[in-house]
Amino acid sequence: MKTTLIENLNLNVREFAKNVGIEIESDGTIESAYFDWTTNTLVLKANGLGAEVDLLQSWLRQFLETDVKLIRTDALISLDDIAKELNGTFPYIQSVLLHGDKVVMKVTSEFGKERVESKKPLIRSYIRQKLSIEDIEIVVEEPKIETKIETVKPNLQIVGSSTRVEKEKVEIKESDFLTPSTITTQQGTVKVKGQIFKMEIRGGKKKVLAVCITDKKDSLLCLAFNSVAEKMQAELSEKDCVILEGDLKFEEDEPILYVKEYKKAEPWIRMDESEVKRVELHAHSKFSDLDSVLDISSYVERAKLWGWKAIAITDHGVVQAIPQFYEACKNAGIKPIFGVEAYVVNDSEPIMYNPRDFDISKATYVVVDLETTGLHPMFSEIIEIGAVKIEEGQITDEFHTLVKPKEKLSDFTSYLTGIKQEDLENMPTIEEVLPKFLDFCKDSILVAHNASFDYRFLRYWIRKLTGQDWNVTFVDTLALSKRLVKLSGYNLEKLAAHFKMGSFSHHRALEDAKVTAKIFLELLKLVEKKSFKTFSEIEISQKEIVVRQSKPFHATILVQNKEGLKNLYKLISDAHIKYFHSVPRIPKSDLQALRAGLLIGSACVSGEVIQELLSGADMSEIEQTISFYDFIEIMPLDLLPEDNDLGLTRERLKEVYLKLFEIAEKMNIPIVMTGDVHFLDPEDSKVRDALEAPQKDKLTQQPAAYLRTTNEMMQAAMEIFQDESKARKVVIDYPNQIADSIEMVVPLEKKLHPPKIEEADEQIKTLAIQRAKELYGEPLPELIQKRLEKELNAIINHGYAVLYLIAKKMVDKSLSDGYVVGSRGSVGSSLVAYLLGITEVNPLPPHYFCNQCKYVEFVENSSYGSGYDLPRKKCPKCGNELSRNGQDIPFETFMGFEGDKVPDIDLNFSGEYQDEAHRFIETLFGKSHVYRAGTINTIASKTAYGFVKNYEEKINQKLRKAEVERLVNELMGVKRTTGQHPGGLIIVPKEYEVYDFTPIQYPANVKTAETFTTHFDYEAIHEDLVKIDALGHDDPTFIRLLKEFTGIDPMTIPMDDPDTLKIFSSLEPLKIDPKELGMDVGTLGIPEFGTQFVRGMLSETRPKTFAELVRISGLSHGTDVWLNNAKDWIEQGKATLSEVISCRDDIMNYLIKKGMEASKAFKIMENVRKGKGLSEEEEKNLRELKVPEWFIESCKRIKYLFPKAHAAAYVSMAFRIAYFKVHYPLAFYAAYFTLKGDEFDIDAALGGIKVVRERLQEKAKSTKKDVREKSEETNLEVMLEMFLRGISFLPVNIKKSHSKLFLIEDGKLRIPFNKLPGLGNNVAESIVKAREEKPFTSIEDLIARTKVNKAHLEVIRKYVELENLPEKEQMGLF
Repeated sequence: MKTTLIENLNLNVREFAKNVGIEIESDGTIESAYFDWTTNTLVLKANGLGAEVDLLQSWLRQFLETDVKLIRTDALISLDDIAKELNGTFPYIQSVLLHGDKVVMKVTSEFGKERVESKKPLIRSYIRQKLSIEDIEIVVEEPKIETKIETVKPNLQIVGSSTRVEKEKVEIKESDFLTPSTITTQQGTVKVKGQIFKMEIRGGKKKVLAVCITDKKDSLLCLAFNSVAEKMQAELSEKDCVILEGDLKFEEDEPILYVKEYKKAEPWIRMDESEVKRVELHAHSKFSDLDSVLDISSYVERAKLWGWKAIAITDHGVVQAIPQFYEACKNAGIKPIFGVEAYVVNDSEPIMYNPRDFDISKATYVVVDLETTGLHPMFSEIIEIGAVKIEEGQITDEFHTLVKPKEKLSDFTSYLTGIKQEDLENMPTIEEVLPKFLDFCKDSILVAHNASFDYRFLRYWIRKLTGQDWNVTFVDTLALSKRLVKLSGYNLEKLAAHFKMGSFSHHRALEDAKVTAKIFLELLKLVEKKSFKTFSEIEISQKEIVVRQSKPFHATILVQNKEGLKNLYKLISDAHIKYFHSVPRIPKSDLQALRAGLLIGSACVSGEVIQELLSGADMSEIEQTISFYDFIEIMPLDLLPEDNDLGLTRERLKEVYLKLFEIAEKMNIPIVMTGDVHFLDPEDSKVRDALEAPQKDKLTQQPAAYLRTTNEMMQAAMEIFQDESKARKVVIDYPNQIADSIEMVVPLEKKLHPPKIEEADEQIKTLAIQRAKELYGEPLPELIQKRLEKELNAIINHGYAVLYLIAKKMVDKSLSDGYVVGSRGSVGSSLVAYLLGITEVNPLPPHYFCNQCKYVEFVENSSYGSGYDLPRKKCPKCGNELSRNGQDIPFETFMGFEGDKVPDIDLNFSGEYQDEAHRFIETLFGKSHVYRAGTINTIASKTAYGFVKNYEEKINQKLRKAEVERLVNELMGVKRTTGQHPGGLIIVPKEYEVYDFTPIQYPANVKTAETFTTHFDYEAIHEDLVKIDALGHDDPTFIRLLKEFTGIDPMTIPMDDPDTLKIFSSLEPLKIDPKELGMDVGTLGIPEFGTQFVRGMLSETRPKTFAELVRISGLSHGTDVWLNNAKDWIEQGKATLSEVISCRDDIMNYLIKKGMEASKAFKIMENVRKGKGLSEEEEKNLRELKVPEWFIESCKRIKYLFPKAHAAAYVSMAFRIAYFKVHYPLAFYAAYFTLKGDEFDIDAALGGIKVVRERLQEKAKSTKKDVREKSEETNLEVMLEMFLRGISFLPVNIKKSHSKLFLIEDGKLRIPFNKLPGLGNNVAESIVKAREEKPFTSIEDLIARTKVNKAHLEVIRKYVELENLPEKEQMGLF
């Protein structure tokens, strides 16, 4: 921080005040002053000011026009005096601080706090008398480690035993250190331990390294200089734990450590010391909407450090973390468990599982019932199967057998079923029984009462024994009866009584199956009576209304296998598309129907099970509810805030958990203790507070939702059970059993699944070679032949031909409809793309070629960076003028040196044609296989600062700048909302469903949207699915308008036109005096070159060639590429415009020429372009190759780097448009104002140069302009330029004006109707449409036949030439 310090001023306050024009009574002294150049703040330290301090401070701020702070050095309180008032409690007080209008007393213990609190009235009386302050706060702070201290008195003042404190020195032990949160307000030589969370080099004459460290309670800014800075930068990195030694100083209440020594230290990390580890099955990442601050990489790193084998992610309602979570776990060697904490609505059970439509009356049914040893198939066995067959409405056959289990029967099972252990000894095993049962069921629809139970058991055991997925259609008589009859309950007894069937032997399989069959036949009669043809018709009735109106409860869903992942994606998709209402809801019936491969947990206190318990459900109802779940969750008691909406105490919750454990054990359902993790460490609760601050009226106690070690979770379990064996079950045993039952699921293969187009490979090859021969003759020159073969091999062998063919079809369709297409990104690096017409950028080295005799001449290793810059030349063979082309771009920047990088083909369509391009792709592949590329919008830096500011307001405390920075860093990346890529389309091959890759949703969950987006961010799936970017852009529309206005095809203009090239460095071709226009280049209105920033670059560099324009385009589009980088090297004479790094290709090409291995050069280019800089090893390699230091430093500064192909494409479009500006100005300005005239100032347009200059002068006064104001200013600048070239506007004319086009008329531009203030396109079009039908006969007629209203009419009267149009219709006599 740059400051100027003046000590020992000793200025008389009264005299000083008089000199600045203010009279005060105080006769104190200004002792010292320092000015902070960073914040423009003057700090004065003075004594004897009295009550006039605020008056003087305010006046100085106005007089000096800068921030002024006056610090009173005499506003001290004597501890000795306070001790007398406290009658002996003084030893407990550590310090007394004066902070603004509050006195803060720090005591050494809670006991001391109680003693001092008891004396608070005396303290308040004393302080009121001394300082006129009422507000007193008493806080507990452990005694500080003594250090060598120099006492100072900043604004937050430390108070000693007298008003003048001498410097005292205390020797510090080697092991002693402070931390950022234990730093006092004293300065001196100290050691401070903390974890580095930010390191950055600051500019200036001295090398300054700014390091921010934290103990997660507070943070500290540390500065190191010169050699110390260099050593620290080389040896330390972010996340290192260090002990820094140096001078602690305060600058405006902000402690700063000036580092002299440093060493690495052991980090503060809790370790999991347990021999057997737990598994966390319930954790929320930053993808849980504005709810969690758990960073996925930190979560996985901690699990790896602790030796855990598996962890889960269960975000609220979404699964967007899955791709990132999987990659992190895979790299760490940990099993990822995918899941969601879902918002479930109990809409009633599904009637069918694995549903399909069939004729109810003609189907064959098998009604089945099982008796089992428990409720969960994973831990229980089948001991009896009973089934009956129904054909044509009659029971025709039956199946029955007991089954010998592997485990001994429990007394409870024998009591419930009447089946004894000895009954099963000689019975067949499940391995023998299942094949016979499956044969009995063949070609039948299965039926059961509470079918999910029987179906899950059968499916589990069939899969376990045969390895096959058993997905037959099952009908549930329980759900069916609820839709058809109205009863108080729907068990078999009540239904049998309702249908007058008499008594039966319940809980035996065959008897239950027979009764269920009879009930089913009765229900079928009701189905027929209500004219339902399929079960689906019954099921969907009223469902969406039920889902929307019901209150959702929480449930944890874990993915067990690949089938489960796809089912989860379907559930998440429907939750967002069909059932979204404030949150994405999952109907319980849908969850039941699609639960194959999923494990359902009961979640937190907001889950169904605990809600049932709290609402007074009886035991049978609780057991019925619990039977739906695969596992029950309990959580540490301190996750329940003491003040909660449920009115639930921790003691009551403990009773609930004990009851749940008892029921779950009885029902043989695993019960697990989960952490409901929302942050990593206990101290991170502060970060979550900051996240929640803007979302709450006031901050409440933060639940202890941190990631617990096994022993910490055991302690939490012991608080509930006081029984180690039970605690171990819920913390270790059952969670590990569940984790072991979950397969290693790969969500995305990182392998492209392109859609299939017949013979795509052959088509691409044939078309490319054919076009190459058309341009360059046969046989092809060796350079072209080799390049073509290399590209085609890479494209075809890696399955990318279809991407090229899709792009070609889109471009051809657009061209056939009259719109040119521009390319973006690196696609211009591909010769095949050029030959197919996908891009106009020819990536070959600069070359000549003859359109007549096919002569080709390459100009390699020359100073020409672009073929367009080659001098004109006649063909040596036939004498014709040679064509020139070639931008010298390697193919590797597009698809890598192995040719395996997925090509990202981005295309710029006319904005008015973009929707048509999208519809074309939907027609090509089918609407159900084309989706908009989804995006995930997270909290960015600026927004995060707002969150932290709100947090400061909520806690009424100003945080240190370093701590603000830390909280901002921690909040960044938290998901805010979703959206859609402006033009990205994701194509799913026809042999797949979208759910094989990702869920889908509406963008930002807006149901009125006409498109669906991928639930995952497109970048997470772009290696698995083809993404085509069909963006809307003004340039193709601009080109089309120019062609319409002139009849000249812009794609045929000479790309070396000297006058066109000159406007990028002067105004000479426009014949305008720079003083008149206020600038010295002629690129106003030229895409990519018309902004003030780029015009400034042009003025500084004065480009003379097309290649230099490409470099400027790259420089202007990069981040930290021109400013703070290339501009400096050019100004310092270290490099020229042609030498600095302008595009990513420059790095690779330069390093290869210096002798670096191509693949290594490519890797460095990729890292630098993404802002990752250079590693130490890479820097070393570059110096060995004698790469200049400015080049190395440039690589380190770059945050983002543009591809040369993209820059070349932009410049090509810009140059074509600029050609018309020079040679066909009327057409240019007509097209410009048609496209860019949203903020068109009609008064300035009709007022002429004088009015335009006045408007521009008004705009110049504003230093901060929004997007609209900047657009207005640019329009005025272009208008001024047009006037200076002798072109003016014609007013809107009722007979001649177009609805939206500026028309060329008599060397002037006729303003269209839509530029009238407040009129808009719809009204404008209605006027022209009515006029085309027949001329207007009166104002009355105009209003009657158009959308013009009274407000519009006032504008029309003011600006429109009405051609003597009468007010009313004229009545004829004949």
